[in-house]
Amino acid sequence: MAANNDRSWTTEEGVKIEIIKKIGDSKCKLRSQSGDQLEQFYKLSNKEGKVIGSNFGQKPYTFTLGKGEVIHGMDVGMDGMCVGEQRKVIIPPEQGFDDDGDEVEGKGDTLYYFVELKSIFRPNPGEKWITDDGVHIHITHEVEGCTEKATAGDTLHQQYTLYLEDGTFIDSSWSRNRPFIFKMASGQVIKGMDIAMEGMCEGERRKVVIPPELAYGEKGRPPAIPGNSFLHFDLQLQKLVRPGKEEL
Repeated sequence: MAANNDRSWTTEEGVKIEIIKKIGDSKCKLRSQSGDQLEQFYKLSNKEGKVIGSNFGQKPYTFTLGKGEVIHGMDVGMDGMCVGEQRKVIIPPEQGFDDDGDEVEGKGDTLYYFVELKSIFRPNPGEKWITDDGVHIHITHEVEGCTEKATAGDTLHQQYTLYLEDGTFIDSSWSRNRPFIFKMASGQVIKGMDIAMEGMCEGERRKVVIPPELAYGEKGRPPAIPGNSFLHFDLQLQKLVRPGKEEL
């Protein structure tokens, strides 16, 4: 990193960062790092200052830092931030939108962002196991003192991100800013998902791998999911509603 001062600097990748609102050390209990899940507000402008996109006044954008879920320059620009901190981040074209053939406004240009970090989530890892059916489960964030765990008949509010085995991104409920809701063991989801969610607590997070025979089998789900695909999910149980229990 080529530092100019403690409020503005240029990274080795050529990303220019300026802290607009600094959070003092006494109030900053945590600084963002790779693997953290961040909630972010952003405003994207061109070099003339014309606003291209913004989510201020809306729901924050959620992503995991350092995992390629955003453009590389944003992973760089959001590193080491405190909750409430605001930055100007200038991202050069080579750290911006990939030349993947999609028409994206700002692709190939220098990107001028104003960002604010709303929240940081850092996981508390738990156990790993393989079920008798062959579903791989890793608790990536364990909830202490949980007494109510997901079981057949419960209605679950779930956030998920789905990848193929080679890392290809398929879908995410996070990007829609609303959970996927289904009733467990009622045939509303693939069989492997019912198995993967069994015993989860509200707030718990898991990484799971579901074999094709418990997912979309030999046919797959064209065009996104080929036949015989192992499905890699990042899961969070946001809410559990049990039949006969008053929903708050």
